[in-house]
Amino acid sequence: MKLLVIGGNPAGMSAASRVKRRSPETQVVVLEQTHEVSYGACGLPYYIAGLNDDIDLIRIRKVPEFEQNGIQVKTGVKAVGVDFSAKTVACESEDGQRFEETYDKLMIASGSSPKVPPIPGIRKPGIMPLKTLQDAENIKTAMLAGAKSVVIVGGGYIGLEIAEACILQKIPQIHVVEALDRLLNVFDSEFSEAVRQELEEKGVQVHTGERVMSFEGGEKVEKIVTDKGEYAADLVILSIGIGPNTSFLPNTIQKLPNGAIVTDEAMKTSVPDVWAAGDCATIWHKLLDKPMFIALGTNANKQGRLAGDSILGKDVCFKRALGTSMLRVMELELAKTGLGENDCKANGIAYKATTVRTRSHARYYPDPAMLTVKLCYDPETHVLLGAQIMGKKEAAIRIDTFAVAVDQGMTTEELGFVDLGYAPPFAGVWDAVHVASNAAK
Repeated sequence: MKLLVIGGNPAGMSAASRVKRRSPETQVVVLEQTHEVSYGACGLPYYIAGLNDDIDLIRIRKVPEFEQNGIQVKTGVKAVGVDFSAKTVACESEDGQRFEETYDKLMIASGSSPKVPPIPGIRKPGIMPLKTLQDAENIKTAMLAGAKSVVIVGGGYIGLEIAEACILQKIPQIHVVEALDRLLNVFDSEFSEAVRQELEEKGVQVHTGERVMSFEGGEKVEKIVTDKGEYAADLVILSIGIGPNTSFLPNTIQKLPNGAIVTDEAMKTSVPDVWAAGDCATIWHKLLDKPMFIALGTNANKQGRLAGDSILGKDVCFKRALGTSMLRVMELELAKTGLGENDCKANGIAYKATTVRTRSHARYYPDPAMLTVKLCYDPETHVLLGAQIMGKKEAAIRIDTFAVAVDQGMTTEELGFVDLGYAPPFAGVWDAVHVASNAAK
């Protein structure tokens, strides 16, 4: 059997490694458009910030390591078309050479690309996305070359992490421009407002409800023009979102409107002998019980590993995605899992919500932080639907307890009496998890 993998990202390489390890006789070939495979993209903002000055630490495994395990990795090769009937993939190398690869089983892990909308001037030098190791190198070089004013377009996770990087690199003027009416819209509004306050306290100028109309300058970008103002820019970071890399696929494969490949709980697509995973595909949401586009590295790694098992004929059922995520914006930690208030409203789900503020550890041990915890739960059964948490420290990691509770369908009453650990440096006798759960009535 020959397995052909399109994409050397975490999902693709996880599947390739799983298949080769469990079925050594299988021929495994990976096509990768760049010359990098298997790196931790989430670490790129911290490299730009100077918290890690060795970009090689972000590389998880290099091509020769996979090749030593019997996986054939073809870098600098782009998939430009697929014939599902003939089981062939049309490929193009960097020098323009065209050729075909055959397959018995196909794994599509083509990932995603930053959105670059058709705004006048958006191709000017000095306007950069953040997706690859080279992007990070380019941005950091531009910052250290004396950038005085950086404009970040987009107020989501990456945009806010880049804002922190700019602060740490002591950029004199930092703007965040967001078209929606608030930052970090995957969280509920009170969490978004806290992020805004944290950034503004650190000197960042935040512009919400403001759309970019054009980028202007001579040989390189010098300013951006929005529907409400103009801002000088030596450097512009695009963080508008991502789109699945699936335009090369025929319409015979089922996709969401945004282009994400629809998969079932075994990562199978609508086409026989074709699997998909990672940022190019959907993942099955546990609470909404349907395929969703949730582009997270945690999902991609799990999907890739299980897709490898599925390709080899093992029964696989992965229907446990909750969108659990966390981030830090300077001194503020935030995390979420499951459904928030906005999610429940958008999906017509009945819910009740409760919000508490409590200390991170015992008041008599030095320097406790105040934590804000918000829970959403079923109004009749009290089964937990989701949680959000924030605080200056000791906040984000607590989301993992809530994620387990949501995954296991626990009620707030059950979670409120779980036997969690206690010692004054770490928690109170009633942890913040308990306090929030027992506040749900």
